[in-house]
Amino acid sequence: MCFNGSVSLIRKLLPPRAGEPCLLVLGLDNAGKSSLTGSLADKLGDGNVTASMEVTEVRLKIKSTKLQMFDLNGRLKNRQLWANYYKNVRGLIFVIDSKDAARLSEARCVLCDVLLDERLRNVPLLIVANKQDALGAMSSRLMVDLMGLSRLEGREWIILECSVTTGSGIQGIIGWISKNIRK
Repeated sequence: MCFNGSVSLIRKLLPPRAGEPCLLVLGLDNAGKSSLTGSLADKLGDGNVTASMEVTEVRLKIKSTKLQMFDLNGRLKNRQLWANYYKNVRGLIFVIDSKDAARLSEARCVLCDVLLDERLRNVPLLIVANKQDALGAMSSRLMVDLMGLSRLEGREWIILECSVTTGSGIQGIIGWISKNIRK
């Protein structure tokens, strides 16, 4: 009813809980963010998943560290809400569809906009080159070249190849989260 819609709207506008470390999963729509979030929730989640059309929140536990992970909808109309979640971010995961060369420049522009926010200046960045199992998928090396990632200065970043559907590369992503979230 109306009440549920109001709660959903308020939840979109409110930032994450203060003081808790936060991990953001961003990228264009259809890049595989929700699939990656689901896979990480299965492996690291505490069973507490809250989902809406705009945001999926998952509570994770890595060793003794608890954190919130937010998968934010990548549709153009929802990207303006992303900045509401930049507080307390300890890690940023940007998911790219490796087989969608037509949208690579859009992904580059969106990533640049995100990285320009001062609150994310020292936040480590993981770029996930997803859908590596698909015919015609670009290699991570090609994606680095086409997106100009080698020009990223003053920021810790890495790109990892992944196929969420086959599970390939998920352990590398978990290792990155484990290493970077405790910094």
